[in-house]
Amino acid sequence: MKLIVDTKQRYAKMRAHTAAHLLHAELVKIFPTTKQAGSFVDEDYLRFDFAADRALSVEELAQVQKNVNDLIYAALPVETTETSFDDAVKNGAKAFFEDKYGDVVRMVKVDQDISTELCGGTHAHNTKDIWCFVILSQEAVASGIKRISAVVGPKVYEQIVERDQLLENIAAKLGVWSKQVSDKIEKMLKEYETMKSSVESMETKLIADLLTRLESKSSEDIQKIVTIPSDVNFRKAVDQYKMLYPGYTILLATKEGNFALLGSITSSAKTIAAKLGLKWWGSDQLVQWRDSKVLELL
Repeated sequence: MKLIVDTKQRYAKMRAHTAAHLLHAELVKIFPTTKQAGSFVDEDYLRFDFAADRALSVEELAQVQKNVNDLIYAALPVETTETSFDDAVKNGAKAFFEDKYGDVVRMVKVDQDISTELCGGTHAHNTKDIWCFVILSQEAVASGIKRISAVVGPKVYEQIVERDQLLENIAAKLGVWSKQVSDKIEKMLKEYETMKSSVESMETKLIADLLTRLESKSSEDIQKIVTIPSDVNFRKAVDQYKMLYPGYTILLATKEGNFALLGSITSSAKTIAAKLGLKWWGSDQLVQWRDSKVLELL
């Protein structure tokens, strides 16, 4: 039987594996007590899980990416040596599976003081062989565990092409050049906020006008009982009716049973709701919920 090494695949995994060590070295600068919580290395792709009580900021991610690339461009030697576990630890090697190491371990060292880890995987011989490093994403995978995914080597070029195409598609839809996309989006967001504010103001006025025209009932405990149309913004209706009739005990409800009961200085909304046998949550000033029993009061 003859075994053949897939050279292309091997080099791709070597690039990703060594990049994972460089990434780990940079993360330790931000989280000094962090530990590797898992990793996955494939062809020019890597995932690295690590312990952290928070996510990295956008600025921190950018700095980590820059620093890793600086180490790549510095063309630092990557050495692998076999030694005893105790000697490796004395030399500062990071060990993550203490109970699984034998008498002889393999130590992977990047330059003199960049990174030293116990690792049995295949690695690049020099950081320049990684070519380039780009972070794809950051996510939380468990409590106190974050994950960074990244690409190296030729996959960086693929990522650049993909992002450029996405940017060109967005620019085409916006009718501008790619360099103008940011300014165009900024302008559109400002226009959106202005329109949103106008629409909300108009909606508030329409609701206020509607509420003044709605007929109301009263009961022994409630001064204003009003049926609100189902297609009206219920939260805004409550706010507006409270402003229209300050100091009143008010019950607003829809025909679906959604209701809000407002108390007054002398009447507790919780007490009234309990007396009426309604399901509710809230405070003395306001209780609300959904209960078909409220329809008996409309």
